[in-house]
Amino acid sequence: MRFMVFVRSPVPLAALHGEALVRAGVLLDAGDLVPDACGVSGYWLIDVRDAAEALERVKRVHLPACVVEIRQVAVV
Repeated sequence: MRFMVFVRSPVPLAALHGEALVRAGVLLDAGDLVPDACGVSGYWLIDVRDAAEALERVKRVHLPACVVEIRQVAVV
């Protein structure tokens, strides 16, 4: 299953050290979004077994002072 992980952070996503997702082989894509009034945002696209694994993988990433949203990608 694929999940989008949206991260709202005071720093660019590249500075958040998502290497754990790369090492686990679950990261499909990542990028920064255009900054808005609330700060910098970015995303990770991950491929994992289920929502529980998505949550566990994201918990392993050090995300200080970040707001995180995990959403399943619909299969079309």
